[in-house]
Parts: sequence; C-alpha cells; structure tokens
Amino acid sequence: MAVHGWVTKVFSTEIRKLVTYRFDFWMQFTVAVFAHVSVAFFLWKAVFDYNNVTVMRGYTFHGLMLYYIMVPMVERMIFGAGLGMVAREIYDGSLTKYLIYPVSFFRYKYAQHVANSLIFIAQLFAALLIFRAIFGMPAESAMNAGSIAMGIAAIFFSGLLCFFINSSIELIAFWADNVWTLLVMVRFCVSLLGGVMIPLAFFPEKWEAVLKYLPFSYLASFPIQCIMGRITLIEWAEGLIITGAWAGVFMIIMSFMWDRGRYRYTGVGI
Repeated sequence: MAVHGWVTKVFSTEIRKLVTYRFDFWMQFTVAVFAHVSVAFFLWKAVFDYNNVTVMRGYTFHGLMLYYIMVPMVERMIFGAGLGMVAREIYDGSLTKYLIYPVSFFRYKYAQHVANSLIFIAQLFAALLIFRAIFGMPAESAMNAGSIAMGIAAIFFSGLLCFFINSSIELIAFWADNVWTLLVMVRFCVSLLGGVMIPLAFFPEKWEAVLKYLPFSYLASFPIQCIMGRITLIEWAEGLIITGAWAGVFMIIMSFMWDRGRYRYTGVGI
C-alpha cells in the first residue's frame, strides 16, 4: 500500500471517530475552556487588584485571559487523544494486530496522533475569532498570520516530542503492570513547569533560564507564545532546534525500548 494511501485512510478514520458525536466534541471543548478560564479569571483578577497594577511581567489581565484560553486547546493539539493507548494494547494483547500490518507500528500510531491533533485546530481558530470579536486583541499581543504560522509549526514539533515521550513511557508496559502513574507525572510536570498553571514569565529569572532548555515548556508555553506574537524569529528557530533535539533523544529511547520489549510480548488476551 502506498504511503499516502494508508495515511489518508488513518486520517479519515480518526476524524470520523472524533466528529461522530459532534455535540460531545464541542461540549468537551466548551466545558474544558470555560473551567480553565474561569479559575484563571478569578485568580488573576484578585492578584491584579491586590497589587493595583495593570501589567505584570509583560502581561495585562486581558493578555493573560487570551493565554489561558489557548492553553487547553494547544494541549489537546500536542497531546492528541490517545494517551495510554499503546500501554493498553500491550496489556490486552491487541498490539498483535499492528504487528501484521504492512506499515511501521509507530508510523501508524503517529498518523493517528496527528489526525487527532489536527481536528483541534478548528477549535483553536474558533476560540481566537470569538475572543477577538468580543474583547479584541491585548496590547502586548502581536498576533498575525505570521505568528500563527510559527505557532502551528511549533505545535507540530511539540506534538512529535510529546509522541516520543509518551511512547517511551508507555513501552514500559512490556515490563511493568501499570504505567498510568508515570503518564500522569509527565502531565503534571508539563502543567507546573511548562506554563500551563502559570506562565513562565512569572517564574524567577534563573528558573526561567533553566526551563528554557528542558522539554516541558515546549509542550505548552512555547507554541502559545509563538501564536501570541511574543516570540522573535530567532527565538522561534532556537526553540524548534531544542524541541527537535529532545525529540531525537526520546526517539532513540523509544526505539531502544521497542527493540528490547517486543521480544517479551506474548499476545496474551487475543
């Protein structure tokens, strides 16, 4: 089967699965964004009012709300919708069916990951259009077609890094009975150190400099900053290089674990 043939089929299948229940698809989006932004609104409103300021660490209150609106959507684009799937397939034996496919297991899984991520772009653009129509763009935001293109490219690199990290962890299922805790720990680290809970600009400068070279910020904060137009072209290129380097490291780890672990696989459960 030609590469474009099976990729197209995987994309169409995953997209149909996601939009089969359209109400549920958009309701999950609405609830997730509303809950995330509501907490951020009351928290930061109190902080700004207490300090009696209009700008903190380069953010206005308006700009922070835009940031927090994008956080859950960018996260869904980067992490996709298949967290824990590889581990479950190892546990229940359904991994066997992929081993007889005429394509690489990880190429197939990555195609599924990208398909799940792309469908969330519609939600991102819908939220940005609604925010701009109602509130306008914050003064500190230089969002334009170029910054959005930079952000989408950053999300592609971040999604690749996320795929390799999660796959490396899930392959531990060849040896361990439960890897879900490790996956949750990664999500927590991204939330705390990647700018999900608090933008990295609010960290002490020395910590912000360290986090720049760790992978966590590239799974949340970096793509958002790109879209908002807060990243220069040089910073963007540097960020992609760091993201690509970490992706290469975890790809090697993933390949090593796959080569060792698959010989322990028995297909029990089929």
